Amino acid sequence: MFAARQRVIAERFEREHAARLPLGPDGIVVGAHSLRLRASATHAVLLVHGYNDTPQSVAPLARALYDAGWTVVAPLLPGHGRSLPVMAIESRAENWKACVSEQYAALKATHSTVVLCGLSMGGALCTLLAAAEPALPALVLLAPYLGMSRSMQLQLPLVWIAQRFTPYVRGNSGARSLHDPEARARALGGGVNTARTLTDLRSIALAAEAALPAVRAPTLYLQSREDNRISAAHAERRFAMLGARVREQRWLTGCGHILTADYCRDEVARQVIAWCAQHAGAPDGPGETGNR
Repeated sequence: MFAARQRVIAERFEREHAARLPLGPDGIVVGAHSLRLRASATHAVLLVHGYNDTPQSVAPLARALYDAGWTVVAPLLPGHGRSLPVMAIESRAENWKACVSEQYAALKATHSTVVLCGLSMGGALCTLLAAAEPALPALVLLAPYLGMSRSMQLQLPLVWIAQRFTPYVRGNSGARSLHDPEARARALGGGVNTARTLTDLRSIALAAEAALPAVRAPTLYLQSREDNRISAAHAERRFAMLGARVREQRWLTGCGHILTADYCRDEVARQVIAWCAQHAGAPDGPGETGNR
């Protein structure tokens, strides 16, 4: 009886998710595919989206970088942009780290200059990789999810208890992550978690926090004053932990956590492009665009 009721709840979540975010024939949410924008033969940016989101959330920045002459790869992280059962199985910390490392290695094999840029958990994943790459020319952290607040840490055991009754739990504060209603309507974030995926998110956030002193690349850290997920005090403390000699923390207003898609997206793009050019050199020229 208990297992049957749990299955009924799971199926309701899965139907609602599938109705809101329909899948293509390849099993990926329509519009959520990896982005590969080919421009420069020498300069590239690996752009990593956040937890429970897709490359669609960083697409405005990807296009701006491409227009500025950069090759851009924004991979769809494992378990993201897919059905809830696939998310529950494939959204794992080791899978996320492996994906970012593999994409970085592939870009390094074809481009002499590669910059890392990550949003939220993508920023944490880029921090982990940057700590192991002392020659990295530049790093950009966009509202990076580094460490986890005490309140969030205390909530996680409650999610594990809830897992006994339902395999899925809804995320909170999703609407406040985007102030722009049009951007919110276009968003493809799943908004559903499991206790396991949240635990893996915590492991990435804590590991990235511990890795901050080892980061040596010139680092731009962008944060909104109205970020609904990361407080200004938390961001300031994590920025102070960075080991990079060249580093800047800059503040934006009028947008939420997803800086790259919200009202401040154009200013984010302007600052990211300028930072990359300043520390990694300017690319050659634009070229062809490709997806997947």
